[in-house]
Amino acid sequence: MPGLKDKVLAITRSERDAKEFLQLVREQGGRAIALPAIEIVPKGPEVAEQFIDKLRKKKHYYCAFMSQQAVNILFDLARDKIAPVLKSTTVIAVGPKTKQSLEEHGIKVGLVLEKFSSFGLIDLLSRIEPAGKKIIIPRSGAANNFATDALIRLGMDVDEILLYTVRTRAVEPIWKEFYDLLLQKRVDAIIFTSASNVNSFFEIMDRVSKDELQLDSITKVVSIGPFTSKVLRDRGIECFEAEEHTVRGALQIAKQVL
Repeated sequence: MPGLKDKVLAITRSERDAKEFLQLVREQGGRAIALPAIEIVPKGPEVAEQFIDKLRKKKHYYCAFMSQQAVNILFDLARDKIAPVLKSTTVIAVGPKTKQSLEEHGIKVGLVLEKFSSFGLIDLLSRIEPAGKKIIIPRSGAANNFATDALIRLGMDVDEILLYTVRTRAVEPIWKEFYDLLLQKRVDAIIFTSASNVNSFFEIMDRVSKDELQLDSITKVVSIGPFTSKVLRDRGIECFEAEEHTVRGALQIAKQVL
């Protein structure tokens, strides 16, 4: 697989959240641009108390963490109270980063998905007699209902705790630099990491320029997973979807199409 020498790749994440991507691209001789599109807005401590209370009362068989963000926010809201209640359930991690975050907080992870997405969660649970079992999912308020609806159809008792919402960030200077490079067709690929990031990306682009650009005609567009791909295609943008729904997986497909 060729490297990324002299290639310019952007990702819809802040520099803090894009550290792995920035390092991987730079190691292969490319330039990486982190585009902060969304910001996380945690809810108050009461949602953590709600999570603890539900888990204690209903004694869920599973607790599924869909993202690293959900882990960190839950522990930020009620750090010393979370670990004891999670001992009573089988903890599921969607992806290696989520697993790592849980383990850093001292949580034993019972199951890690082979496919790092909602589809992977449904696939896993459908194979281990889910009917009648209870599951609790702490997650983003911006996420869709696909997983919840599918689990209910499998006969599961599903509780969701909405820990945070997302909103579009203010325009930072890097966006103007990115836009100028985009107009010059010097951005080789852009990786979208969530459906929310797609919507916020275009909201910010509308602020940066009045011109409407057909993104897939001036750069390669890469999606981290199926829900992100759907939002892009709903906007009339063709994209390449990562087989492994991680930053590494998205970067791998980007290298293949460049």
